[in-house]
Amino acid sequence: MSGEVRIENPAKDTYVLRNTSGGELDEVMVDLARTGATSQDLPAGMNLAAEEGVEFHLHHHGGYRPPGSMHVRWRGGPEWVEVPVT
Repeated sequence: MSGEVRIENPAKDTYVLRNTSGGELDEVMVDLARTGATSQDLPAGMNLAAEEGVEFHLHHHGGYRPPGSMHVRWRGGPEWVEVPVT
């Protein structure tokens, strides 16, 4: 888990990746391959200011369950951090 980012799920296929670190995070990305879903707007190499959030959508197919967590990384951080979806 990480106190640097949070993933919110305010609606069925809508997610928000939020920077909770108190500073800017650079080159933030979510690992789509581990979600089992598709997305056209997944964060991939973007910069997030403190408390900034970016909305994205996951499209689940064939009865796939929404992920309970996702893997996120950013420049200067650990390789991948498992972040629970809240």
